[in-house]
Amino acid sequence: MKKARENQLTYLFLAIITIPMSIYINYSDIVNGQFSERIMLFFIGTSALMMSYLSPHLFPKDERTKEIIGRSMTANYFTLFAAITLLFLIVDNTLSATQVLSILFCIMVTSIPLTMVIYSKRI
Repeated sequence: MKKARENQLTYLFLAIITIPMSIYINYSDIVNGQFSERIMLFFIGTSALMMSYLSPHLFPKDERTKEIIGRSMTANYFTLFAAITLLFLIVDNTLSATQVLSILFCIMVTSIPLTMVIYSKRI
């Protein structure tokens, strides 16, 4: 249990540092209405915040942890497949390849811990 608490504090510290820093870095692009490729830092911070919440649920390696991870990975497969399909259909030479990959990275980084949070409350 000590390891879970240590990981929880580490993730929380990372989130507290990363989220304000990303807002500061991306502020000018957001105000000007431009797509910021540095927005990934914000999503890494929110992911760290969710992992801070999940730490007590995931680090005791038991059956509940395996079920949470298994179900969330199954849900993420369909989430990422749907995101790739939507981006393929919607984006028609309006975004560059780097921007599309940034969007996919943000979806992936957010959806994995988010589905784990959802399943940790259900299981």
